[in-house]
Amino acid sequence: MKLTKLWKTLFCLATAAGLASCMAHGQARDINVREHRSYVPYDKAFYENLLTGRAWIFEGRDFRSNRGLVSGFVYSGDGERLECLVRLRMDKKPFWRSGLVPVRWSIDNKSSFAGAGVRWDRKQKNSLFSFYFYDPDTGEIANEILIRQKRTGKPYWVRATTGQIQDSWPRALADACPGLKLPAGMAINEKQTSLMMDELRRRDPDAPVRNFPGSEHRAPGTTGLGASGGAPTTTREEVEAYLRAQEGNVLKSPSGRGYAYTRYGGQEELWQLGDEGMLETWSDIRRSADGTRATTRIGDLEFVYVEGYPFPFAPTGHRHPAWQITDWLIGSGRVLEIPELGAAWRGVRFHAGNRTEAHPAGGGAPVEGAWRWTKGQLQVAVQGASAGAGHWRDIADRLGMGVKVWTAATPNTGT
Repeated sequence: MKLTKLWKTLFCLATAAGLASCMAHGQARDINVREHRSYVPYDKAFYENLLTGRAWIFEGRDFRSNRGLVSGFVYSGDGERLECLVRLRMDKKPFWRSGLVPVRWSIDNKSSFAGAGVRWDRKQKNSLFSFYFYDPDTGEIANEILIRQKRTGKPYWVRATTGQIQDSWPRALADACPGLKLPAGMAINEKQTSLMMDELRRRDPDAPVRNFPGSEHRAPGTTGLGASGGAPTTTREEVEAYLRAQEGNVLKSPSGRGYAYTRYGGQEELWQLGDEGMLETWSDIRRSADGTRATTRIGDLEFVYVEGYPFPFAPTGHRHPAWQITDWLIGSGRVLEIPELGAAWRGVRFHAGNRTEAHPAGGGAPVEGAWRWTKGQLQVAVQGASAGAGHWRDIADRLGMGVKVWTAATPNTGT
C-alpha cells in the first residue's frame, strides 16, 4: 500500500471509530515513517485470539473533544463489530450511541508495512485500519494512527486512543447504549458504572486481560512510535542480545512469513522460508560502517533496520530444522563423517560455540575446527580448509532424524 493511501486510510480512522479531529500532544520527532516503521508487537493469529469475543474499552486520549470519556467495541466471533461510541451535542454535552452502519472486522497482515492491523470493512466504503499495541502487564490496548505535521506535511505516528481489553461489558455502556445486543455469554461488569475512563479503571482493576497466551512472542522495541513521539524504543544492546538468542530459530516478519537468522564471525545471513518451511532464498545482511543501519534484500523485498527502532522479526519459539540437527549432534557427541573433508579425516564431533573436533583417520589427537550454517548447508572448517557436509534435509536423512519443520500455519510456542 502506498504511503499516501495508508495515511488517508489511517487518518479516516478517526471517523470510523466515532472520534473527533485529533491533535497530538507534544512535538513529534521528524523521522521517515517508511524507514522507522512502527511495527505492531504481535502476529495475525495472536490478535484474532485476543480480540474475538472480547471488548475493547477505550478513550480518545489525543482527541480534545472527548478525552477521558469511555467508548467501547465488541469483537463478535462472527466478524461483526459492535460499538457504543461517545458523541458531542451542539452544546458540547456528551451522548452515546450504537453504530448506525454495520462494520465487519478482521485481522489483515498483508495491506500495510506496520504488520497485523485490525481491518474495518463497511459497505460501499474503503477499508480502514487500526494498529493495536497490547501491553501484557497491564492489559492495555492502544491504537496508533498516522497524521501529518502542519508545518512540513510529513506523516508521523500518534497514540490516538488508549484503553483495555476485557471479557465483560461495562454497566455504564450497557446503560448508555441499551439497544446494543451483546454476544451470548458476554457478562455485564456491574463494577464499571462510570463513563470516565480513569474512574472505570479504578472500580475494577482486575477487568483487563493480562498476559494473554503468546504475548511473550515479541520483538524488541515494538511498543509504538506514537507512544514514544518517534523517539527510539530499544537499544543496540537489546537487539544484539535478541539476535544472539534467536540465531537458528524461526522468526516471523510483519506479513507472517518465516525467516531464520544465522551468523558466523562478521558474516550474517537471513533465510526466507516458504509456507511449508523450506528455504526459498537467502541474503547477506549488510551493516553500515557505524553499525546503525542493517540492510538485506531478498527477492523484491528490502528490509532496512535503523538502530534503536522497532525490530521487524518476532520470535515463534520454534527451532529451524538445521539447528535441530546441530543441537542433536552437540548433545549426542556423535562423530559425523564428512567425506568432502578428504581421506585424512575420520569425522567431526560438534560443540557449542561453533567449535568442532576433527578426528584424524589414522588416530591421534583431534584437531580443533569450526562449523556454521550457510545458505541451508552445513559447512565445516579445519586446518585452513573448509568443506560442505550437505543440506540440512540430506543430513537429517543420513542421521534418520525426524526434524520438526515449521510452516506458516504452525502456532507459536515456547519462548
